[in-house]
Amino acid sequence: MVVVLAVGIAGAVLAGTNAALINRQLLVSRAQTAATALSDEEISSLDGNETDLDTNAYDVLKERMVRIRQDNEGTRFAYLLGERRNNEVFFLVDSEPASSPDYSPPGLAYPDATTRVKAAFSDDTPFVEGPISDSYGSWVSALAPVVDETGKTIALLGIDVSAQDYYMQIGMYAIIPLLLAAIPLTVLYRNRKVEEKEQEITDLKTQFVTVASHELRSPLNGVLWGTQSLIAPGKNTNLTDPQRSTLTAIYNSTASSLATVNEILDFSIFDRDKAEKTQRETVDLHDVLADTQKVLDLAAQEASVTVNQTGDWPTNVFTTGDPNALKRGFNNILSNAIKYSPKDSTVDLLYKRTGDQHIVSVRDHGIGIPESEQAKVLEGYYRAGNATKVKAHGTGMGLWVTKKIIEQHKGTLKLTSKENQGTTVIISLPVAGQTASNQQPKESDQQ
Repeated sequence: MVVVLAVGIAGAVLAGTNAALINRQLLVSRAQTAATALSDEEISSLDGNETDLDTNAYDVLKERMVRIRQDNEGTRFAYLLGERRNNEVFFLVDSEPASSPDYSPPGLAYPDATTRVKAAFSDDTPFVEGPISDSYGSWVSALAPVVDETGKTIALLGIDVSAQDYYMQIGMYAIIPLLLAAIPLTVLYRNRKVEEKEQEITDLKTQFVTVASHELRSPLNGVLWGTQSLIAPGKNTNLTDPQRSTLTAIYNSTASSLATVNEILDFSIFDRDKAEKTQRETVDLHDVLADTQKVLDLAAQEASVTVNQTGDWPTNVFTTGDPNALKRGFNNILSNAIKYSPKDSTVDLLYKRTGDQHIVSVRDHGIGIPESEQAKVLEGYYRAGNATKVKAHGTGMGLWVTKKIIEQHKGTLKLTSKENQGTTVIISLPVAGQTASNQQPKESDQQ
């Protein structure tokens, strides 16, 4: 019973941590999407004092702050912050009516602004901070920069949610493992059938992750594919530039949220000591890579990165395993390669066969991984220091999850990297006992 109680507590901690990650990611995505849709010209026309109350630009922005608050469930405040030359942060416009005790007139100084908020005017990275307490209450705040056409940050869009609501939502996730642990504790106390009840706990956790996977992944995938179809090259040429920019921001925010959800759910699965068995069927790695490239095509285009199959690939590259799991693994590797590559560079997919092993290498020419951190990025929940400077958001679980997937397929994952020169991830997977045509790849097909 002590073991089960410990599992429940650990599960509560993990569930709460995962819920906090998801909540913070969703908050910052909402703020970033809303900030992208604002007009920098309207904001730049404000003087930052009460004379703005008589301007059309203020009225338009006021309506948008109200709409942002209404459209984002759980949001208590939406507001724009400006900065004066003396580094004083002040309110430009907020979502509150003038009759509200929480209304902040234009030009009102915000003395509770944190060091992180002040620094954000010279850093174009959206972020979440809190819970913090100020004269308005206790909040978790998501802030995103609004930049002009020169790339200068002219304002910060803030979305605040009550710290109490934030903790209650995390607590609801965290209490589930404790409730699940209470079931076997009662059963074990009555009849001591430890092995049977431990299996019951595993089944309940598997069901929980399965339901969570469907409920979180399906709607995010729907938004992702829907926006991708709208902004795909050659389609919807009647979209205006601001509309296309907004849709692109929605796509990027959704893709980031979906990647985080996938990594967290995959982490939960592997953390249950591989409770789910790997599907076993003949898989052509050509198809796996083709499908993965298709999903990441828009991301590659936006990053101006070209993904190439380099060298001589055989007609068939058959292995045995779960095609969906392999796609998740290669998606993690390729998306990292695209994300951390410079513009107008390539990501190369190379193949060779060594004995009974397929060797697929993904080589980029990006920021690389410092030698002292290369082992750590494969351990989970760790991101290299130079990666956090380039891309602020991420869970640090992508390579860890991919390594687990490959190991479930009786393969290996290794990487070689030099800082500022690029990274090569090397995947080794066993050749299938028989190909779909009942033939082994020809010797001439091997590199």
